[in-house]
Amino acid sequence: MVRCRFHTYVIHFIYYTMFFTPSARNAIKSSAIKNLEVNQAASQALVTFNNCKQYLYSNVSEDGMFDVIFGNVKSFGKWVNEYCLNDTDVSSFTLA
Repeated sequence: MVRCRFHTYVIHFIYYTMFFTPSARNAIKSSAIKNLEVNQAASQALVTFNNCKQYLYSNVSEDGMFDVIFGNVKSFGKWVNEYCLNDTDVSSFTLA
């Protein structure tokens, strides 16, 4: 029984911590954003700014996730402003 619980916890850990990095495969250069990672399953975005400050944004909209994952974004800075900073439903947590 313990073994099953362990595997369940591992699956949940992997499911909730997998981030996709659109900035790694997209040639967009940003004057504000150093790196952008998103976790669609958890509706989270991990943003590292050029000043090396890092924030975790939660409750990012599905539309925003779709746009950034499928390459419908021309500016990561504008995306972060629209879907993370200016959305009142999104909460943030400072990481670094």
